[in-house]
Amino acid sequence: MKKLLLTCLLSAVYVLTTSAQTRWMNPLEQGENIVHGRWWNGELRDNFHRLTPRAENKVRSAVWRLSKQSAGLSICFHTNAPSIKVRYGVKGGLNMFHMPTTGVSGVDLYATDADGRLRWCASKFNLSFKDTINYEFKDLTYFTGEDRGYDFELFLPLYNEVSWMEIGVEEGRELRFIPASSEKPIVVYGTSIAQGACASRTGMAWTNIVHRESGYPVINLGFSGNGQLEEEMFAFLAEIDARLFVIDCLPNMSTERTELIYDRLLKGISMLREKSQAPILLVEHDYANGVSSQQNVDWYTGSNGEQQRVFKTLQQKGVKDIFYLSHEELGFTQDSMVEGLHPNDLGMRQYADAYLRKLREIFP
Repeated sequence: MKKLLLTCLLSAVYVLTTSAQTRWMNPLEQGENIVHGRWWNGELRDNFHRLTPRAENKVRSAVWRLSKQSAGLSICFHTNAPSIKVRYGVKGGLNMFHMPTTGVSGVDLYATDADGRLRWCASKFNLSFKDTINYEFKDLTYFTGEDRGYDFELFLPLYNEVSWMEIGVEEGRELRFIPASSEKPIVVYGTSIAQGACASRTGMAWTNIVHRESGYPVINLGFSGNGQLEEEMFAFLAEIDARLFVIDCLPNMSTERTELIYDRLLKGISMLREKSQAPILLVEHDYANGVSSQQNVDWYTGSNGEQQRVFKTLQQKGVKDIFYLSHEELGFTQDSMVEGLHPNDLGMRQYADAYLRKLREIFP
């Protein structure tokens, strides 16, 4: 009996000691500019939302609800720890019928070494999705074996609201959070595709790929089903000192909303030009020939035609620095989609490549 009691006590001490070896830090307690990928950090100090609280009573309730989901947001930090733990809670469902849990509710970690090489960090099976979601990234120093560590970027869930988050490293290891860049951002106003549907993991959303590979900050204002070229949203876009505005809303403007495209888009661009001379990129509705019904193709081509009409009108008026990304340039194939509309990871890669080519054209 005494031997059994001693064994239990030693086990308890071991568990407590092991637990105490991890030092946990809340990113939101490390300064007001710690969350990357949004503009209103000074007004969003205690959450991982994307729109300023001033928007709550101005945009539609669906847009406001979706703005609480952390698509495109990330946390950057430096550590020399060989393993990193992340734990957090979310407020919504973990997955969707066409999008996995790792994309809807997961996180994704990338490391940059001292030579500037970017490396993805696989969590493998060191993750669990319960009331508290846990990720553990192990053996991170195998890249170079250096004790000076790496700069990390942790991409947050694409389709869920993060209620709280902590990042943990071993006691005695450095953990220093890196403030968001002061560079002018690329601002993306769009639909579910911009928000990240249906990437299998958060780093594969095309906006996050463009951010990593261009080096520019990217602000993701994609709202699933609700990128509808509304005046209220353009008013908030106009507050941002942007490097580039991307307007990619046509997937939510097909069918019965097609007739609204011309007037809404001209009004929105006029609002942006009143406050900013940043380039504006208009993007067509992409689709893969052969995977949709003829009716759907007619809708897509109809909305693209209306946006082409806007583009020609702006050219005739002499509005400068308006660029265009066509359906053909996006180049979807029949292997690019999950269910005929939303891109899979291959489609996200094709989206990102098309945007990166256009960025080189706009910013040679």
